Amino acid sequence: MQTPLQPKNLVAVMGADAQEAASICRIIREGDYRTATCSNLNDLTSILSDPCMAAFLDLDSVPLDNRTIRALALAHPATCFLCISGERFHPDLQEAIRHHLFACLHKPVDPDELHYFLRCIRDDATESRGPPEERA
Repeated sequence: MQTPLQPKNLVAVMGADAQEAASICRIIREGDYRTATCSNLNDLTSILSDPCMAAFLDLDSVPLDNRTIRALALAHPATCFLCISGERFHPDLQEAIRHHLFACLHKPVDPDELHYFLRCIRDDATESRGPPEERA
């Protein structure tokens, strides 16, 4: 049962390669998360209109730049954005990676690494926001 502080368990995956996106979704669903896939920014924006805990952006199949990623992050502050790529370096996305992306995963996606990041996002969102307990 979700408390008001817990994010929805929806995770979006944006990638133009439907087979690759489906493979990533299978890994995500192993962790009891719901998934939604899309192949372009317009569809991603529609998915993000509902509370979404995370969104994976496939940098290899969908053209993205710093400005686009920044706009997504600012428009959806409750969503953690992660990127997936076969490339190790993206110097053209340096600003977005530094300021707006939660993590970058290398292809092929390691299920343990993916689940680790989703747990980090989930646990960070559910931590108590009340005052610290007094110690005797």
